[in-house]
Amino acid sequence: MPKSKAEKEAKDKSKKADTKKADAKKAETKKAETKKAETKKAETKKEEPKEEKVKKESKAAKAKTTDKKEKKDEKAVAPAKTEKKPAEVKAAPEKPSKAIEEAPTKKPVSAPKKKAEVKKEEEQEVEEDTSALFEGIKLFNKWDYKDLVVTDPGLKAYICLRPVITPHTGGRYEHKRFKKAEMPIVERLVNKLMRRRKGTGKKERMIKAVKIAFEIIHLKTGKNPIQVLIDAIQNAAPREEVTRITYGGMAQLQSVDVAPMRRVDIALTNIVEGTYKKAFNNILTAEEILAQELIDAADNKTSSYAVSKMLEIERVALSAR
Repeated sequence: MPKSKAEKEAKDKSKKADTKKADAKKAETKKAETKKAETKKAETKKEEPKEEKVKKESKAAKAKTTDKKEKKDEKAVAPAKTEKKPAEVKAAPEKPSKAIEEAPTKKPVSAPKKKAEVKKEEEQEVEEDTSALFEGIKLFNKWDYKDLVVTDPGLKAYICLRPVITPHTGGRYEHKRFKKAEMPIVERLVNKLMRRRKGTGKKERMIKAVKIAFEIIHLKTGKNPIQVLIDAIQNAAPREEVTRITYGGMAQLQSVDVAPMRRVDIALTNIVEGTYKKAFNNILTAEEILAQELIDAADNKTSSYAVSKMLEIERVALSAR
């Protein structure tokens, strides 16, 4: 028994010694690994500044080369600059004068032009809206209002081309002064035809007469009869007429410019008066004579009563200037 105890103790001691040696070896290996890692970090830190130094040196070399090139360019350009200096000195005093000349032209441009542009844009929008509303409407479901042109700028605002199927608005333009400028031009012709004794109050009859006359115009000319009517009004509208002035009981004629609305009125009254005069004791119907009168007036022929009357008015006005 004592021998066995002694053997056990010896074995335990040997095991403890082995474990201590293993622990010591592990500690030594850990220390060696940490030392290696530290040396690697130190080496990398030492290598980085070397690379930065190389980069800085390369940048400095590039800067030196660019400075040398710029100096050479300045030397090459120097004589040209010296030649341009007197020209620059002469041009210098002209700058303030140019600014003074340009200043007054710039001031009036700013505000009014913007307002005008805004108004034009609004008018264009309104025209587009109205054109979209009245698209497809034709006079008597036959004559289109598209591509109609008023060449006389004075009469453009007073020849209304608003699309209408039948030229009968029910007197809505009667009670306001100058409101008849907004009445469709074909209806104004119809109303002028009603002014005589035989046509008083017979609007439906006159609308039918105008419809037949327009069909005859289309057969004879091949044009849109509304455009023929517009041309007839433009040619038959006098630009100048005569007024009577009295000086101490002595009457004298004086030539005067005609207002655009009055020009349209005179042209229409002369066209209607010519149709009534020619229709009296004639085989032709009133519709045929009205169509021929409008065609002759549109072609600016003296055979038209309205054109001959306009020439007579202007001739008298010319002598009374």
